[in-house]
Amino acid sequence: MEDSGQKLDDLTSASHLRGEKPPTRRGLLCQAISAISGFALIDGLFLARSAPVPDCPACDPEPKTPPTNCSVPGSAFVPVTEFVSKNGKLDANITVGVAWRSVAVVAGQGYQCKATRVRYYEGHDLNSGKKWPANVHVPGPGPTLRARVGDDISIHLLNNINPACFGQTTPDDSACNVVNAIAPGGGSTQLYPGSDTAPSCFHGSNITNLHYHGTHVSPNGHADNVMIDVIPECQQLTATQEQENKRFESMKLPPGYYRGRFDTFFKLTPSPTPQENADPAKPFHMGQAPGTHWYHAHKHGSVALQLLNGMAGAFIIEGEFDDQLEKLIPGLRQSEKVIVIQQLGDTVSIKLCPGGPIDTGIDGNPVPLVNGQVQPTISMKAGEIQRWRIINATMHQTAYVKYRFLSGDVYNKLKAQASPGQPINLTVSNAGTVPEIRQIAYDGVQLAPERYGDPAFGQSQQFRVAPANRIDILVQAPAVSGQAVLVFEANNTGPCLQPPPPPAEPVLLRVNVTTPGVSGMNFPTPATFPPMPTWLQWNENDPRNAIKCKRTLKFNSDGTGRPAIDGQAFNGTPNQVVMLNTAEEWTLENYWDSSMHPFHIHVNPFQVLEIFDPNATTQTTLQAPYNWRDTIAIPPSKTVGTVITPGRVRIRHRFLDFPGTFVLHCHILDHEDRGMMQEVVIIDPAAPKFPPSGAHH
Repeated sequence: MEDSGQKLDDLTSASHLRGEKPPTRRGLLCQAISAISGFALIDGLFLARSAPVPDCPACDPEPKTPPTNCSVPGSAFVPVTEFVSKNGKLDANITVGVAWRSVAVVAGQGYQCKATRVRYYEGHDLNSGKKWPANVHVPGPGPTLRARVGDDISIHLLNNINPACFGQTTPDDSACNVVNAIAPGGGSTQLYPGSDTAPSCFHGSNITNLHYHGTHVSPNGHADNVMIDVIPECQQLTATQEQENKRFESMKLPPGYYRGRFDTFFKLTPSPTPQENADPAKPFHMGQAPGTHWYHAHKHGSVALQLLNGMAGAFIIEGEFDDQLEKLIPGLRQSEKVIVIQQLGDTVSIKLCPGGPIDTGIDGNPVPLVNGQVQPTISMKAGEIQRWRIINATMHQTAYVKYRFLSGDVYNKLKAQASPGQPINLTVSNAGTVPEIRQIAYDGVQLAPERYGDPAFGQSQQFRVAPANRIDILVQAPAVSGQAVLVFEANNTGPCLQPPPPPAEPVLLRVNVTTPGVSGMNFPTPATFPPMPTWLQWNENDPRNAIKCKRTLKFNSDGTGRPAIDGQAFNGTPNQVVMLNTAEEWTLENYWDSSMHPFHIHVNPFQVLEIFDPNATTQTTLQAPYNWRDTIAIPPSKTVGTVITPGRVRIRHRFLDFPGTFVLHCHILDHEDRGMMQEVVIIDPAAPKFPPSGAHH
């Protein structure tokens, strides 16, 4: 096949539908539906809106002239508009629309300004009246949501996608997208779906939902429920979708498919007091970790494409940890920076690897954008400390990179020394005069004081964030004026095991330090760093923390080479059944040489006990108190001859407070869409009712 790089583009006329019927997958939605005030009214609203269906508007044609309003490197950092809770409540509309956006692309070929038609998030804060974005043609994430632990959250997801703009994608779960490529002798041949089958294939790109990543809330009903689908307002439900809704109605359950709108209501779980968890004979409780979290689309089969389009946003949840930091460093909130890292595009790449299965991902090696900007400049006063909240909202492993600061002078010298087409050497020992950092939280959960003082963690001057990871850092500008760049060492693994082209500018953002500076700002010491609340501590002597079960999950492929866990692509049946209020230890193994796999599980964070990288010369030894995470990169395997040594991560977690059905998956999102996902069912032993088989996602 001459053109093995044909893309999965739901705009192309070469895309069609393949009429396969997957097994029904909705029954597990029945488990433990939350009791919510106004619940019947909300679902009655759905039934009333199921007809009539308005006509879809005409789709805007591609602009005739190239865009001129793309971000340019070095421009001033622009924060995303924040929707802030008021009187204990955050109430907002998040609307999915379609627009031609001016996307700046910086890959191996250099800077480009490109008109790209994408699905994107608009926002309307119903408390303040604020709206986002000010200009729909400028790319970036959705509005930043900011609330406090204990607040009530009301988010109204409105699907205003115009299917006429993306008419060649499947409308439901019964088929996969089909992509044709040019055959060697002319004509066309089918490139995709190949051996991929529904439901784990690319499909349904105009259907959506919302996941509140990092929240410890119910996965059921109108909370953090990713088991429902929201159809575009101007699209009729299919006969299969209507039938599924009627089946749910007969069981006195809410629908699984909604047209145009889905309303979310939940409370950010308050922090339990030490007294609440004091009795070892009673269930242990966790609270919502205050920290840097995010929200994003989570419709299986379209997650990768919708994240690539930019459908993600920051969700900042404040609490006691933030109050303690503000006392240590007054003014920290005022100078805080929320940094959403994205790689934006309109297609997921599909390539046919020689002698092997298809490979999917992202074309080239595009430089990550910050809030839609290319290499924005953050201004700091000499000696100033700022808090940076960094969110990796990308879809692919090309963004799994190592970050560090270099001075502008050192970086420019290294850039001048690099040969054309070769990567810039960023591993020099002399970084020049640069900002100093302290890492204070991973994945929205604060570090323990011991880990804050650990040279390998809190004190380290470099860090990695895999897709879905978040990291909070304190950044102190040097005492003298100057420029610095936050650079990244590009990932060496590309499609079909080929290295991607090196980025022309491996720079995430720039820092401009000015004088006169400020004095008296100092990092917390390990002794003054905020202590871990008792509900985030793991008391080895507490019988409630005894490990009840050990499991091993193998991230590998199925018999056709499709991404899978334990040799099986996701099909909507329960994989991990866990009893509520128990602790377990899991070993996660990666059998891919070509990719790490960022493991993510919903609802409950976990502690990382061990990381083994078979390709590393030395291994990092982790010590208690262990860091909490909700996403962890499982290192790639190493194959010598026929012997595969998997990368390995060992974790432990407590399944507390919320029974129900949710998922775990690889957060390289084309891996998830194609099958590297499992369903988790948490059963309350006080009400042991196993849900019917056949869930939906």
